[in-house]
Amino acid sequence: MITLKQSEHNLLGAENDIAGLSAKKNAHILVVSDTHGQRGLFRSIVEEKGPLCDALVFCGDGAGDFVSCIDAAAADKSFAACVPPVAAFVEGNGDSDRYPVCFNPGEKQDNAVYRELTIPRRQILAAAGHTIYIVHGHEQGAYYGTGALAEEAKTAGADIVLYGHTHIADETRSDVYIVNPGSPTHPRAGTPPSFAVLELEGPNVNTVFYRIEATLQGIRFIPFIPKKAGLWK
Repeated sequence: MITLKQSEHNLLGAENDIAGLSAKKNAHILVVSDTHGQRGLFRSIVEEKGPLCDALVFCGDGAGDFVSCIDAAAADKSFAACVPPVAAFVEGNGDSDRYPVCFNPGEKQDNAVYRELTIPRRQILAAAGHTIYIVHGHEQGAYYGTGALAEEAKTAGADIVLYGHTHIADETRSDVYIVNPGSPTHPRAGTPPSFAVLELEGPNVNTVFYRIEATLQGIRFIPFIPKKAGLWK
């Protein structure tokens, strides 16, 4: 269950949970990006996969959906139990840098009429011995490759990058491990609607991608292996 306090580094969660995530030997991280207004689907993903994960990462474009999910956790303890104890999130090119929230994210806002959650443009998350660099990707030219993402990550001392923007599920393994979870709502280049779970097991890093399939019985999340795809393919 998440503690709805924003740290000085703009993460959401209790200080001991943030520190504990860094010290874990193994961790699972739910990664979602580019939901573009589909708040119900965002919540469905968190309800099913959140209880199995140690952190939630949102890579931008749909920050209002993320905030709606967190507001729901503030109002509903049973749903709050589904939200991982630490959340990292960044601003996409279609997002604002601040959003009003129903809860109090920090001591400085105790007497504020309108409480706001700050959405940073870049974020660092320490998890299970790894340093994760989180951005949306539009400022790094993600449409044209991941080189700038890798260079920024190395400058920041990170060995993993999580990003969005292209709406294409993808992973790149090099000296920096780079993952895009795709988009649950507007996938591109023939890829399915998707999100991902990053698995950290000591030095080993893996990603399980899930495609989203609507059936008569409801929404299903099915593991798949994304194929390399060009944006305009």
